[in-house]
Amino acid sequence: MIYGNFDLRRKDHDGKPAQNTPPRWGGVENPPVTVTNAETAGVTSGSSAALAVPEHVRKLQEDLISLGFSVLGKATGEFGPRTEWAVREFQIYASMVQVACVRNEKRGQLLLDQAGSPVRINNLDVYYDGSAGVVAKAGKAPAVSGSTIGPVSYYVDSLQSVANAARYTGPISGVVNEKTRTAIEHWLNSDYRCPVVFEAWRMAGGSRTDLAEKGCNVWAHDSFTEGGPRVAFRDFSSYFTFPDGRAQTEYHAVGYYQSGNFGGPNAGKVHSWSSQTEMTVEKITGAPANPAQLNSPSLSTYRTIRVVAEAECFGRFDVLNAWDNALISGGPCHWTMGLFAPAPINLYGKGELPGFMAYLKNREPEVFEKVFGNFGLYPTKEWGAPGFYDEDLMTYAAWVKLANDSYAVSQTTHSESEFTELAASEDEANYLKTWHWFYRLSMAARTIPKYRSTMWSMAKLRLREILTDPISFNVGSVVVNSTVGAIYTSEKAVAILLRWHVWRPSHVVSGGQYNRLRNVLQNTINTSGGVNWQLPIASWGEAHEAALATKLFNALQALNDTIAVAIVYGTSEVQGAVRTGRNTFVMEN
Repeated sequence: MIYGNFDLRRKDHDGKPAQNTPPRWGGVENPPVTVTNAETAGVTSGSSAALAVPEHVRKLQEDLISLGFSVLGKATGEFGPRTEWAVREFQIYASMVQVACVRNEKRGQLLLDQAGSPVRINNLDVYYDGSAGVVAKAGKAPAVSGSTIGPVSYYVDSLQSVANAARYTGPISGVVNEKTRTAIEHWLNSDYRCPVVFEAWRMAGGSRTDLAEKGCNVWAHDSFTEGGPRVAFRDFSSYFTFPDGRAQTEYHAVGYYQSGNFGGPNAGKVHSWSSQTEMTVEKITGAPANPAQLNSPSLSTYRTIRVVAEAECFGRFDVLNAWDNALISGGPCHWTMGLFAPAPINLYGKGELPGFMAYLKNREPEVFEKVFGNFGLYPTKEWGAPGFYDEDLMTYAAWVKLANDSYAVSQTTHSESEFTELAASEDEANYLKTWHWFYRLSMAARTIPKYRSTMWSMAKLRLREILTDPISFNVGSVVVNSTVGAIYTSEKAVAILLRWHVWRPSHVVSGGQYNRLRNVLQNTINTSGGVNWQLPIASWGEAHEAALATKLFNALQALNDTIAVAIVYGTSEVQGAVRTGRNTFVMEN
């Protein structure tokens, strides 16, 4: 029996005996206890306030740190948000088939430096099978003769992948229920460790050289805040299937720390598995570009969306962003988990990434479970639910909820009572900015083709819908009513519209005061001399389209200059850059 057999949870604490403050365990203030376990010497019954009681929360925290779940920070005896994160993460990894374990030959061995002297932490000798929190502080291990994977930390060097002999089968709830306590005991007795490890390495010539200070077993978005090193991971879990040419037994880059008002993980092209995740014609359409069929709907749509993806994520599915006010974002349209509203609100609002989650859950439920459901994360609304689609902004947005301890794992349908909406404050929502969540979304993009294809499908859905939006303008005293897609018909103009809508939806389709597209269109008609705007829209030609695209480009570039580089993407490729002629855009079904 560990932790007094209490289902420890958020807001629990060990009390303060000096102030005669009783503990709160299992959600109960001053619970009756029977002190008889390994944490105490005697057997006593009565009120916890009157006893010399153990520190159950602190012991839980120390155990989680020892097992590698250091996201909680220091053991304080207070069960706060980050302790709940650590419990959730333990439940996630304890449910996996493979976990990390201290290597047999390392058990009982002292950590030795290059000269063969013991490595000491806090003036104490350190053993490979000691607490992960201590071993991680030892830094880079001495070079191993004949090694082909480059330098390693003492911590990673201590681990191997093994079958999980006692998988956790309860909910991913953050509550230390009976199954969680049983799993923790098994992990402690078996020298198991968290099977995914993140480390920050200094680079030289594209290779890892030295482990950054405090760069071993990085967890939270703010636990390592140096921007130069590259963050890489070692994965002992086998949860994601690595593609040919990429060995699970090696380090792999995932990103770096980006400073800012929020700060957190970020990634660029250099961190991408481009051979798997670059949005090439062949990967998106299923075949290389055919020079004889460059006007096909699939290539027309590809060229248009690809411009936006170039601006948002360098055209790579695994280039993510978790350092700004969007919490975490990804995909060809870089859907955001939620945008932070500053004071006096100080909360995250709904985001389009949960909208994509709902879309994925509806279209590819098995992929959804693999990427989100197995980790206890769900969108607050199902695809097609009332209020899910914002008709004014033409976006699909929601927030997220987490499985709670009433979640019935064996059931296929669930009630709302089995979930708890993630609090939208910065401190609570930062759970989704940890390196482990960053890695999960990155690895989903790298290893699951249906995840990538569903992202592309949703980007097409967005494009199709904004082109149907009504728009009106004046030619002299005549009011002309039309649609966005009937006015702007070149691939170039449509790509600019999509880029603008991704950046600021209200500028493009909103019926309210923030719409700027109407003003740009009216300005184009008022100031483009030599173009006959009195012609029926169906009769507009190249001069009309050139004026429309030029004014549109200039207006967006003045607000967001990423369009300048992105719009020429494809110039050197077989499919070419976006076409500029009237009616050159053809939407793929």
